[in-house]
Amino acid sequence: METVYQQSPLRSNLSVVWNELVKNIKFLLAYPVIIVFWAIFPIFWFIPFILQGQAFVGGLTSESFAQATGTSEFIPFIVIGAVLNSYVGTLLNGMGDNIRREALQGTLDYVLAAPCNKASVLIGKALSESLSSTIFAISQLAISTLLFGLGISLGVMLPVFFIIILLILGLYGLSLIFAALSLMYKQSHGFGQTVGYVFYVFSPVRYPIESLPFWAQIFGKLLPLTYAIIIVRSLMLLGADLSALYVEVLVLLIIDVVLILAGFYLFNWMEEKTKKSGTISHH
Repeated sequence: METVYQQSPLRSNLSVVWNELVKNIKFLLAYPVIIVFWAIFPIFWFIPFILQGQAFVGGLTSESFAQATGTSEFIPFIVIGAVLNSYVGTLLNGMGDNIRREALQGTLDYVLAAPCNKASVLIGKALSESLSSTIFAISQLAISTLLFGLGISLGVMLPVFFIIILLILGLYGLSLIFAALSLMYKQSHGFGQTVGYVFYVFSPVRYPIESLPFWAQIFGKLLPLTYAIIIVRSLMLLGADLSALYVEVLVLLIIDVVLILAGFYLFNWMEEKTKKSGTISHH
């Protein structure tokens, strides 16, 4: 008798994740201009702030800036915030754009009707976005090190990498929400852009959060990017130990859990709703 080989559920799900990851990376590599854009051009977005700071301060350090932030070096302060904020732009738009691309190519119905765990498909898409975002961030840090002398210690990179993972998880949750909106409204880019600006204003990307009005500080402390930036700056610029920042890490973890649960719930609900209405692959 012929023996039929059947993969275990875990192996099947991992296969879906891997193939989805490879597919999206191939799509990214097919458009190298996108790679150049996200790897280089974000640096030009924060260079004006550095030049403006030098013009106002008259040098590379500021004692008044140190009183507000704990460090007198405003260039590394801005670079760290800008690099972490680059994850927001790529991850928030990435998953929704992937879902939209599947619809435009006519493959979304087949993906969602496939006999596999839909979470595996979403995880594969999310991993491809986080991998590309990390490559972009590394390139930005490397260029910033050459241009601005940003010091990076190997000993501090492990806890920094851990915090970046926590930031990515929180952004995964938001990405799932935008993917759900993409199923219903056929466009999530506008939502992603709007939320990206909210992160940019209310998170301490360019300035300490204490410089914001009190109500804005409260709102900013609901965003995962705020805690990621505070922790990474404390590790890289102030020489703090990760154990001393356990409160910020715990809050970031709680925000991640809330966003991921909300994201999966909303996506599953929207998937069922669009399937019943017959509009899941409409343009």
